[in-house]
Parts: sequence; structure tokens; C-alpha cells
Amino acid sequence: MKNLEHQTKQGFLFSLAFYIVALLTRLLNLGIFPVLGSLSILLSLLWVILALREIMLSRTISNGERMLMALAIVLLNIIGGIFYFFVWRPRVLGLTKK
Repeated sequence: MKNLEHQTKQGFLFSLAFYIVALLTRLLNLGIFPVLGSLSILLSLLWVILALREIMLSRTISNGERMLMALAIVLLNIIGGIFYFFVWRPRVLGLTKK
């Protein structure tokens, strides 16, 4: 599982950055918003898949926790991702105990 840990975090951070820039272009009524919005959605899909892979392959969390984390990431996307990376991810990777 360790071979994609860095890519998962990078994917999330790029997605977050693109969401922020897309939101700013939308607020400023710039014509590039559809392109940036589409890129942020594609990057979001990438990090969601990588995060779900981490969750499903983890041996340090229970099935109930897996379900909760997966639903939070899929349904809440960026907010769930922030919570995942700062609260849940160390436990998923086995860096901390319950």
C-alpha cells in the first residue's frame, strides 16, 4: 500500500487547489471556469479512487470504519477529504493507534 501514499496526498492537494482556483474564476466571471471546474472534478475522481484503495487495503481499521470513511469521502468529497487526511489517514496507514 505504501507505493501510492504520496500520490494520494498529491492528488488531493491538486484537486483542492483546482477547486479553489475554479471557484475564484467563477466569482470573477472569467471564461476559463468550465475548464478548471472539469479538471478539478477529474482530479477529485483520481484522489477518491486512490483514497478508497488505501481504505480498503488497510489492516488497521474495522469494516464499520471503512464504510464510514468511504461514504464520507465519496459523498462529502473535499470536506471529507480534509477530514480523512488530517484525522483518519494516520490510522488507515497504521501510523497511530485507535
